[in-house]
Amino acid sequence: MVWNRHCSTDQLPANCQLLIFVGHDLVINEAKAPLLSAAEMAATLPDEQWRYVSTLEGIPVYASRGGQWVHWLSEHNEFGLINFRALLMDLGRVMFELIASASQLLTWEQEHNFCCRCGCKTRIHPEENAMCCDACGYRQYPRINPCVIVLITQGDKVLLARNSNFKAGYFSCIAGFIEPGETAEQAVHREVEEEIGVQVDNIRYFSSQSWPFPHSLMLGYICDYAGGEIRVDGKEIVEARWGRLEDFPLRPGEFAISGQLMKAFEHSLQQ
Repeated sequence: MVWNRHCSTDQLPANCQLLIFVGHDLVINEAKAPLLSAAEMAATLPDEQWRYVSTLEGIPVYASRGGQWVHWLSEHNEFGLINFRALLMDLGRVMFELIASASQLLTWEQEHNFCCRCGCKTRIHPEENAMCCDACGYRQYPRINPCVIVLITQGDKVLLARNSNFKAGYFSCIAGFIEPGETAEQAVHREVEEEIGVQVDNIRYFSSQSWPFPHSLMLGYICDYAGGEIRVDGKEIVEARWGRLEDFPLRPGEFAISGQLMKAFEHSLQQ
């Protein structure tokens, strides 16, 4: 079945599920679930615009974002807000991908209200993910920024780093955006040397993950240490060190590709 890509509240399918964003926060019900039933909320929903995201077990999922939901929340104490990042540890892969898709689509639409070629107002295409400019005919499609994330290994040890935005004691893999003209492997070499001053080789692709902060595609790699001394800039990366995985009690869970890289490395040691 083809669902309306955009619709108002009164046009929502009766059995659909809803994701409501306030910035990067999600509205949750009393059970702390972010996926809400339109049927159960029908009497309380304001007149808003919704965009179709995907289906979950055959049921359509629609999303909305805006500051107007803050006022709605003040009148409905049975609902609350939770930051998307705070939910990550409790989300399974399917739910993470669903929320990530919704967040990225809403962000893209909000940031492309005007044509990047001529500056005129754009409109949402009714049948595909595109923002259309009737003035010059240009179409803007969702932007995906490719980036690499890499686990550096040596024997049974890994080299992890702490970003300045991480909480104290939390370590993860090296990551960075691919620059124009680079291959993903070239980006791995450059980012590792720029961020922690070492060289790597034997780069092996592992898997990828859509990352909605705000619209990235993470390409995951495992590689071997090839030389150099650890050197951090103290600004973006404030600490980096070697250790066995158990030496890093605060590290990403398996919801994130960084945690999946570590799990794969752990399995390889047991074989």
